[in-house]
Amino acid sequence: MHIHTTKSDGTYSVRDVFEKAKKEGVEAIAITDHDTVGAVEEAESVCAEYGIEFIPGIELSAMHGSKEVHIVGLYMDRHDKDFRETLNYLQKKRMERNEKIVKKLKDNGVSVDYDELFEMTENINTAGRLHLARLLIKKKAVANIKEAFNKYLGEGKAAYVAKIKMTVPECVAMVRKNKGIPVLAHPSKLGADEMIETWAKQGLMGVEAFHPDHRFEDSEKFLKIAEKCDLLVSGGSDSHGGAKDYTDIGTVKLPYSYFEKIKKAAGKKL
Repeated sequence: MHIHTTKSDGTYSVRDVFEKAKKEGVEAIAITDHDTVGAVEEAESVCAEYGIEFIPGIELSAMHGSKEVHIVGLYMDRHDKDFRETLNYLQKKRMERNEKIVKKLKDNGVSVDYDELFEMTENINTAGRLHLARLLIKKKAVANIKEAFNKYLGEGKAAYVAKIKMTVPECVAMVRKNKGIPVLAHPSKLGADEMIETWAKQGLMGVEAFHPDHRFEDSEKFLKIAEKCDLLVSGGSDSHGGAKDYTDIGTVKLPYSYFEKIKKAAGKKL
């Protein structure tokens, strides 16, 4: 229920995603690219070919204090006019953020130009920090993705620039207005467990209990929180293709019984 493609910061094409999912025996997938539903039309057209159920999704960013929070929206309607206008705005702000990051990189002695980012993505409107990290590797400014984030791109680092400050309730409301299911992504990375109950009261409908960054005890904890707060349980690989090998498709699978509950909540036939 959490996969990225080349339409945002993944390295797999839509067909690559379905090929990999088929090979791994996955029955249903959600493509949740950052700030875009650009992969959805193609995915809807090929899913039957692979015999895999497809859920149109997205991953949005919000801020809680100084912390960046990610909300996955499942069963999103890509045709909704207001939703598409909001995405256009978010993509514009994403491009402005990238320009600021490039300036900070230059200020820190890194020889890089914004135009070089075009070579790293098929859609400059959805380019992000992973694309910049790959560019830094190409320029030999860093050795790998981890170093790029630890040295320049991570929160609090030399070239970090925060995203547009949409709040969690605003982000959740945006998904629900679209008739989607808002899910808190990789909560163990956030470290704000005490807020989940509040966000649930504000419209959050689910939490990712299963994620490559979660230890067994993390998953158990979020399963209990989900039960306490009457939240749906979601999860998945958060695959970015070759960008993060430990999160490849199939490394983490959501038990189908949890998916059925998400599907029911979205008003879909079981």
